[in-house]
Amino acid sequence: MWENLDFSKVVDYARDPYGSIRAWKEATGKKVVGSTLADVPEEVIYAFDVLPVTLLGTHKPLKKAPSLLPDNACSLARSNLELALSYEKDLFDGFVLPQVCDTTQHMCDIWRINFPDRYVESILLPRQVNRDSARYWVREETERLIQSLSDWTGKTIGVDDLKRSIAIHNENKRLLNELYEMKRRHPGVLTNKQLFALLKLSMQVDKKELNETLRKIKGALGGTEGEEKGGYTPVILTGITCDPLEIFDLFDEIKLNIVADTLVTGTRNLQGIVDGDKEPIEAITERHFRRGFFSPIHDDVFKNVETLKDLYSRYGAKAIVYVHIEFCESEEYDVPDLKVAMKKEGIPFHELVTEYQTLSLSHVRTRLNAFFESLQGASR
Repeated sequence: MWENLDFSKVVDYARDPYGSIRAWKEATGKKVVGSTLADVPEEVIYAFDVLPVTLLGTHKPLKKAPSLLPDNACSLARSNLELALSYEKDLFDGFVLPQVCDTTQHMCDIWRINFPDRYVESILLPRQVNRDSARYWVREETERLIQSLSDWTGKTIGVDDLKRSIAIHNENKRLLNELYEMKRRHPGVLTNKQLFALLKLSMQVDKKELNETLRKIKGALGGTEGEEKGGYTPVILTGITCDPLEIFDLFDEIKLNIVADTLVTGTRNLQGIVDGDKEPIEAITERHFRRGFFSPIHDDVFKNVETLKDLYSRYGAKAIVYVHIEFCESEEYDVPDLKVAMKKEGIPFHELVTEYQTLSLSHVRTRLNAFFESLQGASR
């Protein structure tokens, strides 16, 4: 299904993967479990021969979610609920829902009430990872999830099952990291949209199949690395997600090269490589403490500032672009402090506001163009 995709198909599937997932499910007879962002150990779900699919919202109209969540709730949370209730209800056999903010904590109960005939499990992993109890908590939650999935599927998994799953997921992240590095050094090799479509799709389809596509793409691009090196402005992208994919068209139009990011749907996911030589559950536990910061709560409130400063310097970026999801309460807390910190450091900072029912990106295009035109003018 996903073994031999060209870039046009990658973008099509990344924009709306659910038709292909449904076809895959019918062909294989396997179960599909959806999860929202972030930190669900998908290797555990995959080890049960179940497909983990990260829910990343829908741009279709909201019909049912508004009656269950207030208008000022995070647009990603509302969009994910709408996706499951109205558009893909028959696709998912179950859900594993992480609790990462006030909205997602309430969502777990809403999900259980509205999907009484499905498997619904929650997982709560600590944000303040410098506490002594954090490691114990992550391991306990991982083991609890394994037992919960075992009870639901009627299957028991062992060390070998987890190691096979980890190997597939690790290869996926390594291949994507290699493609990211190719684009970082040679921006003409592939567009921002193509790269981030691959990153998004990798969170939603069978990684074993997609790895074949990634290997082929990497091989095909290997001979074009020297092409079109100049004329690009390196930028850092930060936030949680960047959607719709057409936002990346705007970056490509004015030749911005995203050289690094802190998105949950980007580099933070790629930081999730697990040590395959260690005992699997312990290795999955350790992974949680190696990943970069994630809103809304940090073990160090200055970690996001320091991370962005480091990326800006390391990759010679000219600006930082923050993708702000409308009504995301955690981002509402982060943005003011980031703006102040970046201004103090003399780092150009642009806030790009979007939401999951956006019908037009004209306002985003206008503001993005104006920001980088002023930036170029100031550098002359």
